[in-house]
Amino acid sequence: MFTYGNKIQFLQKEHFCAAAHRYLGERQVLLMQATFFLGSCTPRGFSTFASELPEECGAVDYIKGGSGCGKSTFLRRIADEAAARGLEVWRFLCSSDPQSLDAVVLPSLGRGWVDATAPHVLEPTLCAGREGYVDFGAFYDRAGIACVEPELRRRKRENAARYPLVTACLAAADRLLAPARAMWEEPRCRRDLEELAGCLTLTALRPSGRQGRVRRRFLSAVTPEGLSFCAETAAALCGRVYVLEDGYGLAPALLQRVLEQALQLGQTCLVCYTPLQPDGAPAHLLVPEAGAAFVASSPDFPYAGERCCTLELDGTLPSAARDTLRFARDTAGTLLRQAAEHVREAKRIHDELEALCRPYVDFAAADALTERTLHELFP
Repeated sequence: MFTYGNKIQFLQKEHFCAAAHRYLGERQVLLMQATFFLGSCTPRGFSTFASELPEECGAVDYIKGGSGCGKSTFLRRIADEAAARGLEVWRFLCSSDPQSLDAVVLPSLGRGWVDATAPHVLEPTLCAGREGYVDFGAFYDRAGIACVEPELRRRKRENAARYPLVTACLAAADRLLAPARAMWEEPRCRRDLEELAGCLTLTALRPSGRQGRVRRRFLSAVTPEGLSFCAETAAALCGRVYVLEDGYGLAPALLQRVLEQALQLGQTCLVCYTPLQPDGAPAHLLVPEAGAAFVASSPDFPYAGERCCTLELDGTLPSAARDTLRFARDTAGTLLRQAAEHVREAKRIHDELEALCRPYVDFAAADALTERTLHELFP
């Protein structure tokens, strides 16, 4: 591990630059199976970047349908078949149930499918040509399901009642960490972060000759399975991973500066936010075309994957400041885990709701639609 104090000498060594590029060359065949979260619970309720996905995909199908009707199974079949054929696949997990998918994108085919029902409510801008609907609601036996409608409505109310508790926990955690974020603007801290951002940019990025672009994602989320982190995506997409060990929330300030420089160099940046700051500075920054990812590792979302470099950021803060902030950091972590408990209870209720729906779904018809879609994609 390399501490903050010797960062300049380390990053500027020519042998490191050469080694980093050799490392990338050894990974010419990348996994190319990227996993993100499309949305997450945040201090301001549910936040999602679903509306930005169509611009990336080219051709998009908007999936409509209620609980338990096979939407996620449809998405998983497409993703698995494409991966089996060696295609790049981007999977977007559901933060309310990471075993389910909210969207799938096949970049090489310019195709995408997104669950366009609540809470990702989306509509085509032009329901023709490269945009269209996939109606899973047609597979319900509406007359049959009417007999359990009162129970369905009761479960939906119970499920919805859990999420204000999630939001309250996250909002409290966010307030506790506000003093740490304020330290970003301390003159010494700001100077050191700008210096390190310049070194990282010089080492890891090159001009592309194109217009810089931002694609927004969540790489971590508060889920029924706890505090989930799609850490493997960084190495799969980028090869070289620069890990920022960050116990006090300094990484976003640093990565905001790296992002600005990457955009000036014309890079397409996958900007991944924290559930506590979905519209703040980046929590992680992935630059696939440059083969470089900058990933923050914290006590709540630790990174244990492949890396080419580790930088310790905590040394930026005076020891007295670290002592003051440690209680806030630890208490915020407790609140994050309590939020995950509330999400777990919401999922339990949602599972009961889905179980009520399944007897009234024509899964044979849903499977037939899936097979037709797969045949269209892979004749």
